[in-house]
Amino acid sequence: MKKVILSICTVVFFAYTATAQFHFELGPNFNVPQGDFGDAYDLGIGFYIEPKYAFNENIDLGLVLGTNGFAGADLGGQSYGATSALVVLPTGTYRFSTSKVTPYAGLGLGLYRFDGAEVSVAGGGSVETEGETKFGFAPRAGVYLGRMNLGAAYNIVSDANYLQINLGVRILSRD
Repeated sequence: MKKVILSICTVVFFAYTATAQFHFELGPNFNVPQGDFGDAYDLGIGFYIEPKYAFNENIDLGLVLGTNGFAGADLGGQSYGATSALVVLPTGTYRFSTSKVTPYAGLGLGLYRFDGAEVSVAGGGSVETEGETKFGFAPRAGVYLGRMNLGAAYNIVSDANYLQINLGVRILSRD
């Protein structure tokens, strides 16, 4: 009987410890296309979820799963239709303190899947561009205010760079 009780206590302890280290963040984001991408597309909005594991007191390892939509724009007689990007980025985040107001910096590396878009030409014709998957990375920084995240990431994806502003909420532990 003692072994059963000890086994149950051990399982409960490890389950609680694992739960205390696992958390996730989710929320909307606002995107500002840059460079050539900014010429063809206007502001965008999106949503992300990022499951994270607290590796230690200051380091989180996670995975950003998000989708971003961008409004089309007019560029030199061509009109670009809206497009979207699916984002899958393994991430690392360093928290500079453990207080309620916590600045952080991090990096994500992974894949961006851009949908095709319709491009209308001044003469009346149109062309459908193909979707493509690109490798990119996203340096990021921000501040946690309790469970709220006010952050920015600069997504560097060959010819589709964009600045992203995140307004997230952390769920579960990691106070």
